Amino acid sequence: QASKHHTQIEGEQEDGARWLQERAARLIGAQDDATSFTPEAGVVRRLWARFSGDRVGATRTVWHDLMWLVVQQRIRREDAAAQWRRLVMSLGDPTADHDGLYAPPSPERLARAAPWSLRALGIDARRATTLIEAARVAHRLHPLSEVPFAEAVGPLQSIRGVGPWTTNCMSGLTWGEPDTVITGDAGIPSLIAATLAGEPRADDSRMLDLLEPYRPHRYRVLRLALAARTSPRRL
Repeated sequence: QASKHHTQIEGEQEDGARWLQERAARLIGAQDDATSFTPEAGVVRRLWARFSGDRVGATRTVWHDLMWLVVQQRIRREDAAAQWRRLVMSLGDPTADHDGLYAPPSPERLARAAPWSLRALGIDARRATTLIEAARVAHRLHPLSEVPFAEAVGPLQSIRGVGPWTTNCMSGLTWGEPDTVITGDAGIPSLIAATLAGEPRADDSRMLDLLEPYRPHRYRVLRLALAARTSPRRL
């Protein structure tokens, strides 16, 4: 029985290695063509000179990305990270040969969870319901990884609690769309306004105006703004 279990683990590792090998170029952004991104003089050009190696990757891991983004809905990133850790530790599975490392919950396991069990992890009733409903239709979500984002929006937003913010985030993260704009976020409009115009606050409308000249690379500009915020160097 131990030998059978070991063989199963080896098979899963080989499958995982093959999956990663087939998708590595897409995951790291090697298939992202940024040659047409030539910003004119100004802050974006200076940022691109500093971070010109940045590329937009595409995970195409629809279920995992959706699950993580639902946890993030309407709360601070720090709180979301703590809740995600509790969710993975409670309903995920320990990985073989890596003590203390857990894989995120499978849709099958999350689909059987009671909403109150997720609320005990800090996940409110609305997000808990969305996670469970998404898990129950995960078998219909997996094929979306191989279709264009425009074809995936409808099925994703048919899940109660999955709206434009979540799908816009997935457009950039999961599908690697370089022109994605994430609306409905509490912090992104002000980040864009501060970076591009030196303005401390902005709403979605102002953000869209500021990003308009950068079509079809608006998500790329957001990535540059985020990189600048975390960089120790000044603009």
